[in-house]
Order: sequence, then structure tokens, then C-alpha cells
Amino acid sequence: MKHIILSFLLLPVLGLAQIIVSGVITDGVNPLPGVNIIEKGNTNGTTTDFNGNYQILVSNKATLVFSFTGFKSQELAVDNATSFNITLEEDAYKLDSVEVRGFSGVIGKSRKRIASIQSIAETVTAYNSDGIEKAGINNITDFSNLVPNLKLSESQAIGVNTLVVRGIPQIRNTDAPVAFVIDGVTIADPSLLNQELFDLALIEVVKGPQGALYGKNAIGGAINIYTKEPTNNTNNKITLGYGNGNSQLFRAISSGALKKDKLFYRVSAQYKNFDGLLTNEFLNEKVDFRKETNIRGQLMFRPSHNFKATITSQLMDIKGGATYYSVAPGYENNDYFTLPLNPNPKDGNNLISQDVMGNSDLKSNMTSANLEYTTEKVKFQSITSYTNIDRSTTGDLDFTELTVENFGLDQGEYNNTKTFNQEFRLSNQETNNAFDWSIGGFIQNLEREFFQSDLTFSSEFAVTDYVVEFKTLAFFGFFDYKLTEKLSASFGLRFDSDTINLNDSLNMSIEEKSNDVLQPKFSLSYQSSANTLLYANYGKGYRSGGFNPSITPLFNRGFEAELSDNYEFGFKSSSWEDRFILNGSVFFADYQNRQQITYYGEYFIPGNYNYDKSEVSGFEIETKTRLNKYLDVLFSYGQVKSTIVSGGSTGGENGTETSLAQFNGNNTSLVPQSNFNLGLSSLIPLNENSQLDLFLNYNGTGKIYWTDSNDAAFTSDAYQLLDFQASYSNDNLKVSLWAKNILDQQYYLEYVDSGIGWRGTPATIGTTVSIRF
Repeated sequence: MKHIILSFLLLPVLGLAQIIVSGVITDGVNPLPGVNIIEKGNTNGTTTDFNGNYQILVSNKATLVFSFTGFKSQELAVDNATSFNITLEEDAYKLDSVEVRGFSGVIGKSRKRIASIQSIAETVTAYNSDGIEKAGINNITDFSNLVPNLKLSESQAIGVNTLVVRGIPQIRNTDAPVAFVIDGVTIADPSLLNQELFDLALIEVVKGPQGALYGKNAIGGAINIYTKEPTNNTNNKITLGYGNGNSQLFRAISSGALKKDKLFYRVSAQYKNFDGLLTNEFLNEKVDFRKETNIRGQLMFRPSHNFKATITSQLMDIKGGATYYSVAPGYENNDYFTLPLNPNPKDGNNLISQDVMGNSDLKSNMTSANLEYTTEKVKFQSITSYTNIDRSTTGDLDFTELTVENFGLDQGEYNNTKTFNQEFRLSNQETNNAFDWSIGGFIQNLEREFFQSDLTFSSEFAVTDYVVEFKTLAFFGFFDYKLTEKLSASFGLRFDSDTINLNDSLNMSIEEKSNDVLQPKFSLSYQSSANTLLYANYGKGYRSGGFNPSITPLFNRGFEAELSDNYEFGFKSSSWEDRFILNGSVFFADYQNRQQITYYGEYFIPGNYNYDKSEVSGFEIETKTRLNKYLDVLFSYGQVKSTIVSGGSTGGENGTETSLAQFNGNNTSLVPQSNFNLGLSSLIPLNENSQLDLFLNYNGTGKIYWTDSNDAAFTSDAYQLLDFQASYSNDNLKVSLWAKNILDQQYYLEYVDSGIGWRGTPATIGTTVSIRF
């Protein structure tokens, strides 16, 4: 009798045992991000990520409801099952329907967890796979044209990138002001920032200091990229393309299961060739040529519903032109001091005319292993990665027709890095809990080899030759608590311990320096209504310092780490049945030790120095409007004021120093004062199986001061670019026509006060054809 009574008492408990249910939701071919999954009868729920994955903790007798805009809802009884792969069926579409659906939202992972960007207390811009294709995003430069207060450009050679975010610029031979993360792997070398992007599930940028979650160098934010995952069903796709400048494209993607429901693969390969459009007038050859081969392979193993292992390897081989700076007529006769190159280029006022053809190449190998084990309460994740990058450049250094015998000067550079990362992360998995958290640790070992040489009088000599090793040990935690139904608070903290070792072969010296930095972050968010979120953030930013080749009057042996205190207030809102999205923010930062580069002496020895104190303030706004079922209007605008408050002094050779006080009150160089983007996007259904996608984008970059002196002779005016893409697609075929810089606007991506400038790409046009099978 006692056993019967005990069994009767335990029956409700046993019947309501909790289990983890996971799976992938697709439309039959593509993953569906942002699908809502709700446990029927309560508020416990989640959404699918950008690869269609979901995971939810429910009772073993629950019923799950799957719903997504434009698709029929489905209900499934769990009945102790731990995995459901769902195919949602599209609603019958009537061509004469007057219904206009609102924006379904974009799912991001800026806080290391899946959430709609409209619900995150951060300034986030994100594009999922569909948005990436429609907007013609092929690299971070394309993406930055759509984002307020973000700018990326490449100049001098392949891998020499300059990224500016919210008034914080990147300079030569230093780290980017953002964390750059691909599939959870931190990419330490900024030379990979402008790599070709393809077969992506998500690209997003979160702005403001993100060190609490992403570590050092995330002083201005983080850029997250997630590639598409292997699939259970076999999918293959081939893309061919051609454009002016003999632009050629071949891309092949294959995904499927080696063992159904257990072992999956995905292989993505791309080859691009571009002969160039800019001409060296002296050699009569195109200089902006580029050839790139990129192969990525993924292997995913799911032996059980709560364990997943993914191994990814990516190889890149890029070759292209280098050092093809434009100069003003008369430059080779030393008249450029009286006849400087106009910072606003027009036909006839600049030319590329050098006696040496510049060449650069970059080879990269990235390999990572991502292990995930999930229980009912927590997820344990381990990400191990190794990246090897070899980059070299040769070319003219005087940028003229003068030969070596007539005092011409050439240059060579080798910049190689090896990076090992190991991250462990433990995070909350309970979806029906007011408290969310994650904790972890991070180890990084980065070795950077830098060699620079000049060639003159038929002899080569080294200008720099050293190896810098960065060793980082970090611990972090992030906690989010829902104080009330409307008010939430977040707190993050990361401790970074950096040790930097220098081995200088040229000057026969070994040196070491270290930094221990706490990076706290506080957030408050208030859901003032069902469609309006208000938020406030404070964060500490940190970008590491380093060493210079030598001590000169213009720079010291080392340069210091940057630190910042950042404040932000923002809002996110939707109205008109989600047909109008309006997000905005204002920000302010106290900025210490801003880094700047200079060159010393006749052999252009590079070195970095610091300004004591700067300030950054600005605002951003982004809108999306669905005017009708055929037309969306996208608009964003950003404005920033970045100024030098106190320059201090730099350098030291035989007791000498250089004062920087002359720059007090000036604008920070390299920073666009504003930017905007206006886009028109249209989807026109032709029948049940085919559609026409149109995307027109007009973006503008504001005034740029190229020097901290703010001299008007070295300041570029605002310029605008116009891009367009039209695509016809059906179930298996997609044909696109694209054009960039349609108006053939001339502009400089880099301008140097010695009288040289780096031209942006002229008008390009092309077509692509994709076949899926």
C-alpha cells in the first residue's frame, strides 16, 4: 500500500520532468532564422538562430508551437522526444492580396546569445543571409557603407586596412578598434578584416566598448560573422560571374550528411579575378589587379541531442597590386610642396606613374574546433583555434618615374602572424528564467613578425626587423537580470592580463611590458511599451599598446594602451504593425592615449605615439519603412565629433621631445565627420515560384581631416556613391545584375600630407548566375 501511495504522489513529478528539445527549422531548402517556438500554455519560449537552430527546456509532455511570418504554424507534442527538425510550409500567396506584413526582425548574437536585435540593449546593425544577398554585401567594406559611424578601407597593399568606428580610428601596424569574430573565433590580425565574404548566415556590428564580452581591442565594438552550417539534407550551389575589368567569379557550395542526423559536412570555395581599372601611366599597366582563392570546409558531429562538435578550416591565397598611390603633376620634380595633390580628386589633377610595379600577397590558414555540451541547466563550450598569416609587399616608395640610379626609392615588407586561441565558456540554458548569465576564460598567444626594407643605390637595407609576442590571459562574466516585467539590468566584467615581448634583431634588444586591465560594463533597459525599448550603457574600453622600431624625436620605444570611459543612451521602436522601425542612440567617450602613426627620417621609419586625452561624442539613427508590399525604404545617419583635448608630448632622443600641444582642440584625423545611407528594396512576386529583387543604395561619407593639424589643404570634402542590384530567382536559378559606384565618383581612401592619395575603385558592373541542385 505504501508503494502505491508513493507512486501516486510521484506521478505528477515524473510526468512533468524537464528535457531539452532541439533541432533545425527550414523552409525545405534554407534555414529559417527568427522562428518563434513557444511551449503551449505558458510564456516559455525561444527563437531560431541565423542557421535555423533552436533549443528549449520544456516538460516532457509539453506541446510546442512553431510560428513564423509568412508560414503556417505547426504544433507538435514533445512526448519525451529530444529532437524535432521542422519544415514549415509557406502560406498560400495570393497575387491580388492587399495584406502588407511588417518586418519579422533580424536575429543577432551580439551578447553571445540568440535574440532579436530589437530586444538587445545595444546599438546593433545586422543582416541575415537573405539581407546579405539582397544588399550585395561581399566584404566588410560593403557592410560598413550601410552602417552609421562605421568605415573600412584598404590601401597601400592587401591586408593594410583602416577601420574607423564612432570616431575611433585604426592606424598602421596596430590592432583594429573592434573585436573581429568569425564563428566564435577571435581573429587577432586586422589584415583579415577585408576578406571576401560568402556563404554567410549573419553579419552584425555592435557598437560601444564590448571588452566585457569580447576582450581587448573591442574599444569601439565588435563585428560578428557567422557562416552557414552543414545541413542534414544535400544542397549544392554553383555561381558564375563576370564584370568589367575582366572580373571573374566562380563559387561552389556543397552541404549534406555523411551519416543522417549524426555527421554533416559543408564545403565552400570561391575564386575571384580582377584585372583592374586604374592605369600606371608610365608602365601602361593596370595596377589595381586582384586574384583571390578561398576554400572553407566544415565538419559537424552530433552523436547525441546535447553534444555537438564542429571542425572548421579555411585557406586563403590573395595576390594583388600595391603602392600605386596617385601623385600631383610635378611631384617627381619635387614641386609637390607648392603644388600638392588635391584631396578631392578629379580627372587630370592626379596620376599613377611609377617605375616599379607594386605587388602584394596574403596567405592565411585558419583552423578551429568548437565543442558544445548542453545539459538541462547549462551549456559548456570550448573553442580552440590556430591562425597563420603570411603577408608581403614590394613596390615603389617615391611613387614616381625616378629609377634607383637617379635616387629612386623602393620598398619591401613582410608582416607575418601566428595566433593560438583557447576559450572556455559556461552559460545559462534555462529559457524560462529571469536571470541569464555566462562566465569563462580566454588564452591567446600571438606572435607578430615585422620586417621592412628600403632599396636605394642598388642595395637593400632593413628599416625594421623585429618580432613582438602578445600573451593574454582573461577571465570574464556577464549577467542579465529581469528586475520587473519592464526593467532589466546587465553587468559584465572582464579582466585582461597582457604581456608584450619584443625581440629586435636590427637593434639587438629584448624588451617586455605588461598591462592588467579591468573592463566593466553596465546596462539598464526599460520596455516602456510593447514596441519601445529604452536603454543606457556604461563601458570601459581598452586597446593594447606595443613597441616601435627605435627611439626618435617623434616616437618613443613603446606606445601605450588606449583606455576609454563610454556612455550611451538609446531607444528601439516599431509601429504601424511593425512596418516602421526607428532606432537611435547618442554617445560620449573620454579617451586616453589615442594612438597615432608617423614616419621619421629620410628612410620613413614607422612609429606610433599617444595623445594624452581626447573626447568623442555623436549620435546615430536607423529606420526601416515598409511603404507597401513591394517597397521598403532603409535610411541611416551618423555624426561624430572626435577631438584632441590635450596632446601632451612624444619622442625622446638625446633628451629631445616633440610637443603635441599644437593639436589641442583639433579634430581627430582619419575620422569621417558623418555618413548616411539611403536604400530602396523591392520584392516583386512574378508567380508562385519566382520573384524579382531590386536594391538601390545611395551612401555618403562626410568630410575627413587626413592630418591632426586639420590643414584645409589636406582635408577631403564629402562624397557619395550609388550602387544597384537586380535579381531574378526561382526555386533553382538566380540571375543578378549589379553595379557599384555607378556615377564613377572619384575619391580617396587614404591621403598623406606628403602629397599622395589612394584612389577608390571606379565604376564596376557585372552579372552572376547561380544554380542550386
